[in-house]
Amino acid sequence: MKSLQWRMLAALGLVIALAWGISIAMYISYLHTGPSTSWRSGLSSLGDTLVKALPDDWVRKQDDVATRLPEGKQMPTSSAQPVPSEPGGLLTAMVLNTVELAIVGILMWWAVVASLRPLRSLSENLARRKAFDSEPLSVKQVPDELRPLILAFNSLLARVDTAMRAERQFIADAAHELRTPLAALHVQAEVALRAEALQGKDDALRKLLGISHRTHRLAEQLLDLARLDAGLHSTGLHDTDLLELAGHVISEFSVQADSRGTRLLLSGTSCMARCDVDEMGILIRNLVDNAIRHGRDAGTVEIVCGDVMRDKVRHTSLEVRDDGPGVPGDEHAAIFARFYRASDSVARGSGIGLSLVAAIAELHDARVETGQGRDGRGFSIRILFPHTGSGRD
Repeated sequence: MKSLQWRMLAALGLVIALAWGISIAMYISYLHTGPSTSWRSGLSSLGDTLVKALPDDWVRKQDDVATRLPEGKQMPTSSAQPVPSEPGGLLTAMVLNTVELAIVGILMWWAVVASLRPLRSLSENLARRKAFDSEPLSVKQVPDELRPLILAFNSLLARVDTAMRAERQFIADAAHELRTPLAALHVQAEVALRAEALQGKDDALRKLLGISHRTHRLAEQLLDLARLDAGLHSTGLHDTDLLELAGHVISEFSVQADSRGTRLLLSGTSCMARCDVDEMGILIRNLVDNAIRHGRDAGTVEIVCGDVMRDKVRHTSLEVRDDGPGVPGDEHAAIFARFYRASDSVARGSGIGLSLVAAIAELHDARVETGQGRDGRGFSIRILFPHTGSGRD
């Protein structure tokens, strides 16, 4: 029985049936034993006990009846004999009692149905709603017992609405970001087809290859971001040497760094962090890629690993520094928002990489800090992980 109404009515019916059964049992017992029974003796004994607890001058006892009298008054006496109760009178009382219980049951049934009417109204309201209607439910004329439930449901609707808006915005932004490189691919392909000279075709194909590379990178970032938003991140955390992992990542950027004359450095000590290796690889790749693209030509990008103290607490630190033009101080927090681009940035970027860094850091209970880069210039991003205490020297 899953219906709340039927469960309440069943409990009510059980109570009424129990009360009626007790009354019937008492009536049958009276018919079998008569008026001079242990019931009468027990009640008389209880009455005597209660009378003994009262002051003697307040009580007069006559014909087995104890009565409390005002001081100085006398109890009038009568020679009439007590009239025993007749079974017919008890039967009448039982019939009246049954009718009373039936009336009480009907009233309680009506009360249960009326008290559950707001739930039916809410159910009908929700059934009439459209698919994306997130307007909060009204709490007017709602019983106090249901008000916390409705408020909690409205809070859930608000969170779902926020998530849906963010998803729609993400899809719109992603479509906009993909539209630009795809249009450029189309243009360069047409240029290559129309070029008569071999040099013209080569130039168009090189541009086509560069655009293809940026589009591929953008698609990977969008997929990584969508995977994190969907909660599909790995739950397998392992103690990982960040210095060793950063060394593997740097080797992937040798061609990109050489194209700009950028020098890649790795320094620090071996430091351990409890993390997901794949996600940490994505984080480091985006940090290094961001530093190379936004740094200066023939500049330096350095990855530093080690331990740092913050508020007397040791953290495992991973920092990526460059010596480029840097980021204005009032934009340090904003650059981690999705699709944000610094106002003075001359490099092409999707505005997704650093938002991925922030999302992965949050999943690992890590903190993100920003500051100046190498030699007091440029820009740096430092990720502070909880210290595992298992570092190697």
